[in-house]
Amino acid sequence: MEALDQFKQFLQQRGLKFTRERDRIFQAIVDFEKPFDVDGLLFHLKQHEVKTSKATIYRTLQLLLESGLLRTISLSPSDHRSNLYSLCGKFRAYDHLVCTGCGKVTDVEKKQICDSCRLVTEERGYQLESHSLRIFALCPDCQKKGLRVC
Repeated sequence: MEALDQFKQFLQQRGLKFTRERDRIFQAIVDFEKPFDVDGLLFHLKQHEVKTSKATIYRTLQLLLESGLLRTISLSPSDHRSNLYSLCGKFRAYDHLVCTGCGKVTDVEKKQICDSCRLVTEERGYQLESHSLRIFALCPDCQKKGLRVC
């Protein structure tokens, strides 16, 4: 696994050990097909009988961010504390429709968005690796409740 080897090399360059806990956390992250939060990761680890603390998870996530293997995705237009995490991958798309009323997140998989991103990057001489689009709008349920946003 290329990403695992990259993480091990990163840790070695920093003089850190690749512990069993870091391995289990990394493998759990690989299991997630969609972006995840810390609580979701902790729950997943507990389900698989992996004992670890939130502090260890946060430290490992920070190392993965610094190594370039993980990225954060903010699903809120104003609150950057509500970040989700996602393992980086070439040509992976993370497009979401986010309700500004209730916060419900809906994945959007549209070929046109991917095609547009590819076209925009190629026109400018860039090489597309991934893209992320967040559309903030009121969901039908919140509209029915009469919610409005400024």
